[in-house]
Amino acid sequence: MTNETVVTAKFCHPYMNFGGENGCDEIVLKLPQSEVAKLQTVEIQNKPQLGEFDTGLFSYGLGLVLMFYVLAYGLGQIIKMVR
Repeated sequence: MTNETVVTAKFCHPYMNFGGENGCDEIVLKLPQSEVAKLQTVEIQNKPQLGEFDTGLFSYGLGLVLMFYVLAYGLGQIIKMVR
């Protein structure tokens, strides 16, 4: 017998009465260990590396913070002059 990973899920579709009660059926998927290892390597490769970030999003956020800082500073100076 080969090494297999068994994945069991309960699939329910209430409007189609197939399987057991309430239209639910239990689905069993048996995967060989070699296929599980392939899936794990693909999933690991698709994740971004730790520390990577979108530079466009970073620059947009930094620009937004600086814009609000300058706006608040300017309003503060105007209020100071009015007093």
